[in-house]
Amino acid sequence: MAASLVGSAIQWIGSLLVQEASLLFEVEDQVRALQQDLELIQQYLQDADAKQERKEIRTLIRQIRKLAYDAEDVIDTYIIEVELKKDVPENKGWLFGFTCFLHTAPQAYSIGKQIQSMQSNVKQITHSLIDFGVRRISKVGEDLRSSSNRERYSKQKPRSYPYDDDGEFVVGLEKDMKILVEMLMGEGKTQVNFVSIVGMGGSGKTTLGRKLYNHPYTKECFDCCVWVYISQEWSTRHVLFEILRKVSDPDPMELSKLNANSSVDELVDKLRSILEKKSYLVVLDDVWRKEALEEILPALPWVRKNKVSKIIITTRNQEVVQFQNIQRNLYVHEPRPLSKEESWELFCKIAFNFHTNCNNKTFEVLGKKMLEKCDGLPLAVVALAGILNTKRSIREWQQVYEAVRSRVMEGTCSHMYGKVGDMLALSYDDLPADLKPCFLYLGVFPEDCQIPVGMLIRMWIAEGFIAANEVMSLEDVAMQCLEEMSHRFMIQVVRTNFKGAIKAIHLHDLLRELCVRKAKEQCFLQVKTPINNLAPTDASQIAFQSRRAALHSSTCFPTQASNLRSLVLLTRSSVMHSAYESKETLNLNVLTQKFQLLRLLNLWGIKTPTGALPTQIGSLIHLRYLGIRASNITELPASIGKLRNLLTLDYRNIDYSNTTVKIPNVFCKLKLLRHLFLPIDCPWTLEKLQLSALKNLQILWGVKCGGSDWFSQEMLRLSPTLSKLKVVVSTENNLEAVFDCPSLVSDRLHKFHCKWNFGVALKHVNHALSQNQHLDELVLVGKIKVEKLSLLLPPNLLILELKNSALKNEDVMVVAGALAHLKLLRLSNSYTGTTFTCNRGSFPQLEELYLGDLQNLDTWEIEKGAMPRLKKLEILKCQMLQQFPQGLVYVTTLQQLEFFGLPKQFGEQARMYGWSQQRLRLPHNVEAIIEQSDTQVDMSSIHKIYEQLTAGIFLKNKMKASLALTTNVDCDGLPEWDDIIDNCECTETKDRDGALIKVVKLKSSESELHVRGIIGIDDLSPNVTYTFTYVAMLEKVVARSLLLPDVKFQKHKQNLNDKEKISVRSLLFLPNVKFQEHEQNLNDKPRNKWFKVPIGEFKTHPKGSIGEAEFSLHCRCHTKEVGFAIKGFMIEPKLQSFT
Repeated sequence: MAASLVGSAIQWIGSLLVQEASLLFEVEDQVRALQQDLELIQQYLQDADAKQERKEIRTLIRQIRKLAYDAEDVIDTYIIEVELKKDVPENKGWLFGFTCFLHTAPQAYSIGKQIQSMQSNVKQITHSLIDFGVRRISKVGEDLRSSSNRERYSKQKPRSYPYDDDGEFVVGLEKDMKILVEMLMGEGKTQVNFVSIVGMGGSGKTTLGRKLYNHPYTKECFDCCVWVYISQEWSTRHVLFEILRKVSDPDPMELSKLNANSSVDELVDKLRSILEKKSYLVVLDDVWRKEALEEILPALPWVRKNKVSKIIITTRNQEVVQFQNIQRNLYVHEPRPLSKEESWELFCKIAFNFHTNCNNKTFEVLGKKMLEKCDGLPLAVVALAGILNTKRSIREWQQVYEAVRSRVMEGTCSHMYGKVGDMLALSYDDLPADLKPCFLYLGVFPEDCQIPVGMLIRMWIAEGFIAANEVMSLEDVAMQCLEEMSHRFMIQVVRTNFKGAIKAIHLHDLLRELCVRKAKEQCFLQVKTPINNLAPTDASQIAFQSRRAALHSSTCFPTQASNLRSLVLLTRSSVMHSAYESKETLNLNVLTQKFQLLRLLNLWGIKTPTGALPTQIGSLIHLRYLGIRASNITELPASIGKLRNLLTLDYRNIDYSNTTVKIPNVFCKLKLLRHLFLPIDCPWTLEKLQLSALKNLQILWGVKCGGSDWFSQEMLRLSPTLSKLKVVVSTENNLEAVFDCPSLVSDRLHKFHCKWNFGVALKHVNHALSQNQHLDELVLVGKIKVEKLSLLLPPNLLILELKNSALKNEDVMVVAGALAHLKLLRLSNSYTGTTFTCNRGSFPQLEELYLGDLQNLDTWEIEKGAMPRLKKLEILKCQMLQQFPQGLVYVTTLQQLEFFGLPKQFGEQARMYGWSQQRLRLPHNVEAIIEQSDTQVDMSSIHKIYEQLTAGIFLKNKMKASLALTTNVDCDGLPEWDDIIDNCECTETKDRDGALIKVVKLKSSESELHVRGIIGIDDLSPNVTYTFTYVAMLEKVVARSLLLPDVKFQKHKQNLNDKEKISVRSLLFLPNVKFQEHEQNLNDKPRNKWFKVPIGEFKTHPKGSIGEAEFSLHCRCHTKEVGFAIKGFMIEPKLQSFT
């Protein structure tokens, strides 16, 4: 590790000698000599790291690390001091420059003396290392070997131990799964609501929980499933909010408001009210203390008669499951260790993956000896196999065996997590020197966070961890480093793109603990969370303990000046759901005043008092990464143009609150800028933006204009180094300039998104675009009128999205079907024709297909042999498509079919072909409900429609009905009742949401309440038993009225005695069925709570029922202070109970 830190210092000093030559010319020779001395001592550090069992060598390594840090500090500080005193305008003469030289002479003399002292220390330490037998090792051989390995890894599919349950590296869980599934289904010895998986770290608890969570039974029998991570640092508010977000799918603005204004008790009540209506599965992963259950479980209603609720708890602590309230409803499961055979099977899958001589008996003998010390713990086996995965010779295996024997067998490296911890420590020690800082850097991200790989790589580059390569870009080199960690099983791959490139990773909690501990020991990184935060009087000490600080709450923010180089403020909620979370409030002035040497500043999701970056941000001249993503910053100062070392500016997803974002035209001064992300979804105040001067630009994501000529000129001169480009344009001239941009036909660009205004059409395009062999993702939003669609489609596309294209003359399916590598196709309002044809052999690699808003499409022909790899198909709002494409039966790989907004005939035919389950997740009359809805319904996916309907929506004007919608319920509101209001007074007022509604009260206390209605049953599903109910409430009347949408309300003034009662007589008339009559006494019903009252049952004909259901209610209520309200009439399938 010390070698890599010294290497970073050498690389940094070298870059300063080039980029800051004008400021270092007075001390250039001394700085270069110091750089050479550090290069010499670095060659001793590889051997020194291997001999750290000697205390003297460990001390020398610490001294070397401090020397490298001091060298950086001295030079960086000098540059800042000279910069402040030597700002010579171009129109000043030599006399002004000579005066500045006199001002900076003292600083030059001072740095010279400090460098001499450091050089003397370097020589002393070098002699000491030689005296202790440390050898000088050239790094050339190591570099070549490491480079060769990474090229080999980059050609392989990313591998890791499983984050999800479907990994190929899971063995030996069949018996455990059988037992646990029986417990979930209630088929075991007892029916339980709680299943606890208890075991030590690395025993496979989470893997087992994931398999259970993703089991087919789970998806079929629960309305909603939620996985939430607890950990040592749990926040009850965050956990409740996460569960609420996942079970309700509310509007982002509503969610943000809820998070900002709700107390824990309010979140508990809100969540409980939602889950009362659902059957649910909640997994509480990695619970450390029973106090967490005491605070979370009140929000989870688990004692119910008609709804299934299961809660899975994984924990290392046996005391957690001794929580008294759940003992009678609890099953405790301890994962069994892997057998010798299972351990060997798992080991071989990983360790021998790259070996041609894996049948060599010596490998087997050594492997089995080492496996004996893993005690059947899956993570220990994986860690050991991950080390050996990179070793090809018997000699290398023997060396690992000796290390295992020394540390694990003899206990010289004992760890709080036992042998698992020892194996993980060995995995870290075996990493190449240049990968160690990359791995330790993962600790900046919050626990259990899915780490976005793009951001991680850009931060690595800014930190100087990635060495330049003559053949590859820095980004590609960084990706190879990540892939090597994947093949060593040091990270979990969460998500890959269609090319197999890693997009998101996760760090196992034990590996993260190792990461944070090692980083702190080496003064590399210090992580501060609310749970381990220092006392306020000691908060500033964080600045002196490490070069880098990762803060997971703004309350940890240091305030004392220091030589801190990296400051990262990331909360788990901001990384995962930045658009929905309340922001961390922070005063940024302290940054420019206290942390002058910062190179990296990433403040994701912060809120500033002023909504602007301070002007003094320009004084941080060493800054290479500035991240203010998802913040409320709407104004960038012009001084940002002084950040001449900046490589990344991430300014996406701004919370602009209906204000205009101000962007200065200074980016042209940032000559080293590689990654520029701008807030494309909000209005800008901008006269011009010069981008063509940025010759190193790799990513330009989010540039737009209002119609100025400068945009066309800049597009035509963009750097050909671009790999990702996203633009929004408003005129045809600018649109043509974008498609004439040389970057579009370069061999670097692989991702291009373009959106243009509704009144603009794409008519001309560079024909070379269709020959671009490197572009693999194309998203076009806007009308297309090119001569041939094929002119827009490069041959190697993997992802194609066309939206609002309004294509007329060509069948999009025929053209796109010729793309041999296409894996995802999304067409939305992109075609005005009537017929789609998928010819035999078309779409040979397509895996996902999304069709939406194709208003004229009435025929879809699919020939046998088309789309042979299709896995998912979603069709939305194609209202003319009546016939289910029969050729779809030939697509045997199809796993998921979802459709909505299609004719009834399509659904009937889909059910004939066995696709009824997806359809029946929605209410039978969903189209009618949405058509009458006064609430905007997000129909971008079946899932979103389902979640919104189960949460409940209002009909038009909130005047006719309120939907009392619960899971798997087909619902209708109350019918019109103007004909029965003779004895009522009708007033209009506002409900709790501010909507204008009717409130009806009886004029006379002796009056009776009648409600009548007719509901069509044509759309009910065939051969299903339905129950007919109404939803009512008895409320104790207070000063204010009961304000509910479309409520029938009566209040009586008479005294209530034992003989008087609240009764309702109901009649239900159904086609070809004898009418059903019920008389019910409601005296025992709860007050102030909605309850359902049954009216009758009806089983539809196997071929479907036709006609109407007529019902009437007659309420007699003699009370003094009780009001009676009816909320809605419901038709719901009669469900089987699992509890």
